[in-house]
Amino acid sequence: MKQYLLWSAAEADYLDSMAGDVPFPELVERFHRHAKRQRWPYRSKKAILTRLRRTGQCASARCGQLLTTGTAARLLGCPGTRVESWLRRPRVAAILQPRRVGTIRYIERSAWRQLAREMPRVLGGFPAGRLFLLLEDRKLAEAVAARYRRPCGDWRVRCAETGRIYASCGAAAAAHHVTQSAISLAIRQRRPVVALGLTFQALRQPHDNAVVP
Repeated sequence: MKQYLLWSAAEADYLDSMAGDVPFPELVERFHRHAKRQRWPYRSKKAILTRLRRTGQCASARCGQLLTTGTAARLLGCPGTRVESWLRRPRVAAILQPRRVGTIRYIERSAWRQLAREMPRVLGGFPAGRLFLLLEDRKLAEAVAARYRRPCGDWRVRCAETGRIYASCGAAAAAHHVTQSAISLAIRQRRPVVALGLTFQALRQPHDNAVVP
């Protein structure tokens, strides 16, 4: 009869600390490395997945094959509006082929990998670790991060009156307690934000990641 080893508290705590935040392949890899150092018993991929499911922590939302645009943005560590803007580009949309369910759009993880191979510049400016969370392909993530160190385009905005630069419309909106749409609309219409009396300008050239927070 096959024997099943109970999970120790230390093993369970370490696994729980990664559940939901790390894609399953990376979670297994990290767990095995740590277990070897701690001299814990070997746990197969199936055993780890079973343990996660039994405790209600199956990380399907982040390691599944379908990701919402919001989840993709969280994995990359960028505003959701940036991912949405990519989808307004016909070539990008043709590669990603988002599926709409109600108001939510889902994209196959394999489609993100295809984008990284065919239009890698779109994913420029993100560190390899962030790209791996999205692509689940370490070599591909490292290749894109190494070749394209700067983001595609510039998402910063500058306040004309103060000269201060913000990382995005969202960051400027949060700093001034107005909605993001109020600032983005004013930029498009080339007028001041009525509630603030301030004028914002979009910076369109590629840049390094150093911005005023």
